[in-house]
Amino acid sequence: MIKSTRNQLYNAHNASQGTTKKVLTVCSAGLLRSATLAHFLTKEYGYNTRNCGTVESYALIPISEVLCHWADEIVFVNKENYEMVRDEIEGFNMTNKCKILDIPDIYNFNDPELIKICKEQYENSH
Repeated sequence: MIKSTRNQLYNAHNASQGTTKKVLTVCSAGLLRSATLAHFLTKEYGYNTRNCGTVESYALIPISEVLCHWADEIVFVNKENYEMVRDEIEGFNMTNKCKILDIPDIYNFNDPELIKICKEQYENSH
């Protein structure tokens, strides 16, 4: 379940964060694929990124309504992760922010092959 507080929602739109594009990357635990994608997007495009996971029981930072509101774009590493929270994303009226890639859960953080796949799939999603 995606959770948040009113104060967190208010802070998600704090103007002092600047105008840099904010991208939330999402995988299961928020540790490998989404963290690599976030790192790539920051390094390659200068985006302000956060990464999180959809499986609340083991995600280091679980996806939240606040993170979704914070983001200009939400990038799921695969359809399975999107499907886990689709109803809530739709309830927040945020499906227009979402991009869904197709990255299997077989890579370590910053694996060169994973970075290559992130680059190809992200650039082809626009």
